[in-house]
Parts: sequence; C-alpha cells; structure tokens
Amino acid sequence: MEQFFYTETMTVMNADADFRSLLKPSALLRYVEQISTDHARAFGMDDQFFKDRGVTFLVGKQALKFDRVPQRAETLTLTSRAQVSKHGSVKRITTLTDAEGKEVAMVDCRWIVASLAEGRILREPGWTVENFWNDTVEGELPLQLHKCKDGLTSAGERTVHYSQCDLNGHLNNAFYLDLVCDALPLEVMRKGPVTFASINYHREIPMGETAEVFYAPSADGWYVIGKHNGQTSFECYLEVGKTNV
Repeated sequence: MEQFFYTETMTVMNADADFRSLLKPSALLRYVEQISTDHARAFGMDDQFFKDRGVTFLVGKQALKFDRVPQRAETLTLTSRAQVSKHGSVKRITTLTDAEGKEVAMVDCRWIVASLAEGRILREPGWTVENFWNDTVEGELPLQLHKCKDGLTSAGERTVHYSQCDLNGHLNNAFYLDLVCDALPLEVMRKGPVTFASINYHREIPMGETAEVFYAPSADGWYVIGKHNGQTSFECYLEVGKTNV
C-alpha cells in the first residue's frame, strides 16, 4: 500500500546545539513540530482551517530515539507520516537521515484533536484530506514510562517564561525536555547526550505559572515528574550517554 509522507531538510543551528556541539533533544522535538505544521499547511490545513472548525491539535505523548546524535551545522532530511485517528490518537512517525542516507533519529508523536468550544478530546478529526492520512504507519517507540514513586528528589520550582511558550500561552511541548534536562544534576548531563526520552503531557502549564520538578534514577535512566498546583503536569523517562556520537 502506498505510503503518504512529507519531507524537508533542516540544518542544525548553533542555538540548537549543546556544549558538545550536538543537537539538543528539545530542538529535535521542535524540528518535528515544525515539519508537522508544514505538512498540514501544504494540504490546506492552516490556522484559518482549524479556526473555522473550532479545533486544535495537541501533543498527548511522544518519544525520541537517537541512533547517532547529529552535530552542529549538519544537514538532515526529515520524513514524516501521519496515521488516521484511532481511539482519539493520531500517530505521527518522523525519521531523520544524514547526508549518507543513514537514519540517525526517530520521533514517535501521538497527537490528539481537541474541541476549543467544548474543551474535550474528539475521537475523530471530523474531516478528511486526500493523500495526507495513512491507514497504517509502521514503526514506533516505547511510550511507557519507567515510573518511580519513591526516592524522588526535588529540583525546585520552575517558572514558565515568555520564551518557552507556544501559540496558546502554555509551555511548548518541546521545552518540557529542557525543563527535564535542567532538573537533572550536571554530572548526569555531562556523561553524554540524551539518547532516548519518552514524555507524557497531562496538564498544560500556563505562562507565568510554576511547576515543581522531581527526579529519581529508574531502570537504565531517569524518571522526572513535574507538578503544577498540586497535580501532575508531565512525566518523563530519559536515558543519557548510551550511544556513540
């Protein structure tokens, strides 16, 4: 069966690299967010399209995996495929390949469609776009979290600032990973780059408000949880320094 996909090339900018000159995990998620938006716009699903229908796409959960972390100034080809909504979730797989055509990273993102007027999740988008949706998209990443309830250490409160917010005035989904990486001790982050991360978004954090972040070692990596107004806002599991770069 023919697979419908969308592709773009992007170059790792200086601002998207860490102190090793390697692509930050949050930047990878921003690249995927951008190609997802560009894909939709290319098929007529622009801001006005969603405004007319009173809906918006939100990220429910996503995971990323690096086989090799790209370097600053490296040009990458992103290829993204979207699957029809199943049980209220839209699966989008985006792969990144280098100049030699080798896959260096993958992002498995699960989008949900929300009604702005009713404030609820829709099981189906309510529209079809020819050659946009695939019946099935192959590939996936582990989206389950290695949770840890005991031994959590507080990394303190984090305020959501202007520069971290999305179009809705909430913490952008990609910047949660910056929050997570900043919460971990520096000796952990100095061991190597993030090679895997899975994050679940439970409740949005509005601009100007704070969340307390906690962390603990778990499985082969780290479990990080953020709480806003006494409720869980997000949970993340990530692994650091487990691949050659």
